[in-house]
Amino acid sequence: MPISKDPEKRKRQLANLEKNIARKGDVKNPKGRPRTTIRTMIHEFEKEGMIVPSAGEISKIYVYIASQTEDELKKMMMDKSLPMMTRIIAKGVLNKKGLDVVERIMDRAYGKEQRIDITTNGKELKPEPLTIRFIANREELAKIQDEVPDVPALGAGKEV
Repeated sequence: MPISKDPEKRKRQLANLEKNIARKGDVKNPKGRPRTTIRTMIHEFEKEGMIVPSAGEISKIYVYIASQTEDELKKMMMDKSLPMMTRIIAKGVLNKKGLDVVERIMDRAYGKEQRIDITTNGKELKPEPLTIRFIANREELAKIQDEVPDVPALGAGKEV
């Protein structure tokens, strides 16, 4: 409300404004806004009979929503009896960036495709030729063991 040009009214308005100005250290709302903790909200939801869906159930609903027709998604989006999250997802799929939303839904439901190469560090593997040798006696075995140090020695008393 603008301040009046009438001197009497103006004087009263300024006095009221001056009265309500907070000074340093003054607290105008000593009790403050009452806190609602998350735990309190959880208890209230549980009293109302709400349950938390499992990760598997959430994944399923994402896939079901992503597989609906455009008309079905429009109905879902307008149906106020459905959970808000369902309506938001339906709206997102119908949006211009619907493909991005569907991709995120599928990632959420099935996880992102991961390609991890733990053996080659990104380099192409080149198979080495396989050499098979038949050992006829201990001298040949000793010769091979000298060439390849990782070949375990045969136990004592065993013939080759």
